[in-house]
Amino acid sequence: MKQSIVLMLFLLLLPFAGRAQNSPYDTVAIRILDHMGTIIGDLNAVAFDYRSAWDQPGEEFQMTQMSGRNRVYLQGPDKFFIENWRNDDKHRGFWYNGSKFVYYSYVENNYVEVPAPYGILATIDTIHKMYGVDFPGSDFFYPTFTDDLIDRTDRIMYLGKQVVEGTECYHIMAYNDKVTIQMWISAVRLTLPVKFVIYYKKKPGNPQYVGVYSNWMINPVFPVAMFDFVPPPGARKIDILPLMPAKKQHTSSR
Repeated sequence: MKQSIVLMLFLLLLPFAGRAQNSPYDTVAIRILDHMGTIIGDLNAVAFDYRSAWDQPGEEFQMTQMSGRNRVYLQGPDKFFIENWRNDDKHRGFWYNGSKFVYYSYVENNYVEVPAPYGILATIDTIHKMYGVDFPGSDFFYPTFTDDLIDRTDRIMYLGKQVVEGTECYHIMAYNDKVTIQMWISAVRLTLPVKFVIYYKKKPGNPQYVGVYSNWMINPVFPVAMFDFVPPPGARKIDILPLMPAKKQHTSSR
């Protein structure tokens, strides 16, 4: 009941909220992003579909559009299962049960198993930095998302409402000299991400990345066993070498 009242007050205040004087960071946009972060942070468990499309440079700066789709299951604070399909015939699964991370190739029927730290976000960061594995749509789940966006961009603006993917959304734009990011956050019921687009201004061919979230399940009950990987018949366990330490973090998966 308390959460419903807070959400109602938040929505009522939006049309009357002004923009901060002499600030490149729109107070309405920041309030929406902060509220989204609060809702995500309060979740005990969640499932959603995540679709992505991105431009991949080829010869002579020609672009090939790649795409992927994912079904994501998160059980806080220390479990996840993600199934990932790509249009280049990759079909993969990622399991994390609180102590180990497993990467499985459905196509090659082999898997990698490595120790993992405690916590979903700690595991995402560690596995990405050590092995170069990206995770689908994880950016919005970091508690520092709004602060990171402010630190890494020159301006954040609230552009009004738009209907995207059949949902009325708050439209927010952030940019600097290298990228422009557009985000559409649901204005209906829960303030959750619906879509985002990243335009890379200084990369050859100006590629873009698009991510779309759908079919949210809020606080479902998952069987604990779904987060434990059981090797299929004939599956081979293989080794993987760690990469050099990576500088980039909070990377969305393809």
